[in-house]
Amino acid sequence: MGRNRRVSRFVVVCAAVLALCGLVAAGAAARPAPQTEPGDVLDPRTYAPESQLFLVAHAEGTQTYTCTTGGTWSTASVPDATLYETNGADAQPKVIGMHFLNLLTGRPVWQLKDGSSAEAARYAVAAGGTGNIAWLLLQAVATTPGSDGSRLTQTTWIQRLNTVGGVAPSGACTPGATVAVDYSADYFFWRAAGGA
Repeated sequence: MGRNRRVSRFVVVCAAVLALCGLVAAGAAARPAPQTEPGDVLDPRTYAPESQLFLVAHAEGTQTYTCTTGGTWSTASVPDATLYETNGADAQPKVIGMHFLNLLTGRPVWQLKDGSSAEAARYAVAAGGTGNIAWLLLQAVATTPGSDGSRLTQTTWIQRLNTVGGVAPSGACTPGATVAVDYSADYFFWRAAGGA
């Protein structure tokens, strides 16, 4: 009888341990994975080794260019995009925020539905391939909490990777004219180790 009880307890304990391992593995699999390595020019850990990736958002929108007085398209653009978060390959994209330009500072801003935002400045650049805007590493210069949360307030770095489209047209243009070019990209948000 005592032996049967010990065997039963052992089986229950093993089952509990296996269930816990499954939960830990599922949690680890749900975390976003970096697409760069420390040492890469676009990896935050090259400059701040303790950096941790905490959010990945896919953007769909436009980059708007203005024709200069010289009759050529400006190299600077104004982003206007919707940010989506997906949880796994089969999950439906969920709108989580927007991406735009702070016209007062000339720097890009990412704002989530909770109202929190991060504004960043360009730190490093890499080619995005023919017809695609550049890949970037940006360093946060200002973050603000929102009325409904503070998800982006600990942002220290933002990567723009996997860009498609968004390049200014070639050729002459009429000064003052604008054109919005479709683009998509993935934005990777990083924070210092120990962030909530």
